[in-house]
Amino acid sequence: MKMALFDEINVFFAQGRFFPATNRGGSAKSCGGNAKGLSYEISKILKLLLANLPAGRQESSFAQKTLVSIGFFLWYRKVYRCLLTTENRRKLFLKAILLLAILLTGFITANAQEEYVQAPAAIQISSTASEGKLSIPEIIGICRKNNIKIVMLADRDFMRWEYGLWPLERIIKKTEESNSLSTYGISRYFKEIEGLRNKNRDLVIIPGVESAPFYYWQGNPFGRDFKIIDWHKHILVFGLEKVSDYNKLPSVSNELALMRTYSYKDIFLFWPLLIFILGVLCLHKRQFDYQDARGRQLGRYSKKWAISGACLMFIAVIFLLNNFPFRSFKYDQYHGQQGVMPYQDLINYANQKGGLAFWAHPEAENIQKIGRVGIETREHTADLLKSFDYTGFAVFYEGYKKIGLPGGLWDELLKQYCRGQRNSPVWAIGGLSFDQTGDLDKSLKDLRTVLLMPELSKDAALTALKLGKMYVLRGSNSSQFVLDSFNATDNGNGPEKVMGETLCAPQQSAAIHIKGHFLNGQSKPCKIKLIKNGNIVDVFEINTPFNFSYIDKDIYRNGKSYYRIEAVSDGLQLITNPIFMSVD
Repeated sequence: MKMALFDEINVFFAQGRFFPATNRGGSAKSCGGNAKGLSYEISKILKLLLANLPAGRQESSFAQKTLVSIGFFLWYRKVYRCLLTTENRRKLFLKAILLLAILLTGFITANAQEEYVQAPAAIQISSTASEGKLSIPEIIGICRKNNIKIVMLADRDFMRWEYGLWPLERIIKKTEESNSLSTYGISRYFKEIEGLRNKNRDLVIIPGVESAPFYYWQGNPFGRDFKIIDWHKHILVFGLEKVSDYNKLPSVSNELALMRTYSYKDIFLFWPLLIFILGVLCLHKRQFDYQDARGRQLGRYSKKWAISGACLMFIAVIFLLNNFPFRSFKYDQYHGQQGVMPYQDLINYANQKGGLAFWAHPEAENIQKIGRVGIETREHTADLLKSFDYTGFAVFYEGYKKIGLPGGLWDELLKQYCRGQRNSPVWAIGGLSFDQTGDLDKSLKDLRTVLLMPELSKDAALTALKLGKMYVLRGSNSSQFVLDSFNATDNGNGPEKVMGETLCAPQQSAAIHIKGHFLNGQSKPCKIKLIKNGNIVDVFEINTPFNFSYIDKDIYRNGKSYYRIEAVSDGLQLITNPIFMSVD
């Protein structure tokens, strides 16, 4: 609750017109004159009650209305005792009924409409458990210093590369492995995070992974054109609750998770047994096929056939080992590009386990060479159109130029949802991509995602991400800006709908309300673009703090539409998630 509320209470309870003209002290002036002191005492009581509210509820309108109602009761009780005549008490009673009705209206509205706490989140930070340079306690300390309330780690699930020579890829192979959760230990990772949660109960700490579900090899391993392709095409996964969920993440680096169920086709993987049987027969081959009178073989075993049989048996055993566990896999790194299928597989898995999946940096390219091996990952924005049911994407740092800008690929994805071509919208977050390089303190001052939550908890944070109740701030002044309000109402009436929600507007018009300010109170020029269905419908050039509304009288009659905003100011770029509109 802001201190301005108590100022309003003081003014409200000190209004002389609410005090009848006669009191026990003699004149109206004496009774009204005590009002200021009385309201001050009441506000002190309310402050004491506020201090005992649970963390995360002090900004709640529901809590504010409750406290104001308590204050009203105290005011009425004391003033009632101050009155002498029945007439004055009757007038006070009627005014009190009117005032109470106003308070109850606000109280009921606050109770029916969920209120939100704005919680800054730091998303996609790697720790020393994988490829990061900071330990988890160090990360938490820096986040606390920067007033971050939600810490979302994104350590690498697997950092393993493997190449085998055909036809014995599983026998004659070279494997390189670096730090990851698979080497660190998922159970150990969870245990460490749980201990830190207990020590930092005022923060929300959420583990996650940055996964490269697929890569493939291209070129001659003995030539200069040998490359690993698409290793830096990543998806962020959050919200998995069990160790087994992490152990079974589908990835080409985690082949046991890619095994298909047994089928009749797997019988052909036992083909080396035929070679083995042939080798056994060769061992029993003789130099000549003579028998004595009793039918006994007189010829000696042929050494040439025996050697051939032993070789065949050896080859058969090698191929049997290569084919173990005699199961086929969904995909591997030896059969070229597999399209979006491996990534869709990971997205589907995350959804089945109740998790969230975000494309990490779809516009980023990574082309380099380490020794004789080339590493190549091209920008992959088109994969966002080809894949479905993922939660969202990181608009910063590598997702704005082609995807997030007005009329870009993100707007096309949102329009597909409005047309019923997608089951769910696609949301935008800010991904720090912090690992070995850079300064986390500076990164947190430059980029954060602000979640709208009813309370500060892990479940509330994951729900906000799932439902799109967040906006992204980037720039040197991003930590100093607050978007107080971006909501829509039916022609200015009814409940407010915020980011991620849908407003049903039977009157085919809607009021969009936008309010924001810098914490230091500075007045800075700000350019706000109001975007509807990918088109910029209006541009507002205004100074902070700002508080204005826009009336839309042209909501689509069929299907859905949406609004989102993009704001730019000194050291600030803001991207909101959309509010959807539909006509009943």
